[in-house]
Amino acid sequence: MVYNEYSSLEFMEKAEKAKEKIQHEINIHKLENSKDSIIDQLENINKDIELMIISKNHSPSYPRMIVDYWDFQSQLGKELLELYELYKELGQ
Repeated sequence: MVYNEYSSLEFMEKAEKAKEKIQHEINIHKLENSKDSIIDQLENINKDIELMIISKNHSPSYPRMIVDYWDFQSQLGKELLELYELYKELGQ
């Protein structure tokens, strides 16, 4: 497969920003003593993104979780779904 260098760089930048935002959310939920399931979800999304950075063949599970369980107005959810769409484009 041939990857567009610009798209790949854009993906890497967005992935790193997403990881930072996820870590920020994890820290907030830990301070608020939120349910462990929320923290687990965020940690699993972070792992998915790390695998997406390493491999163009990874099939992340987080998009389905976001669509099924997250609030449609979640800005982080929207950004993560956009990241997934960009990732899919790289694999084409």
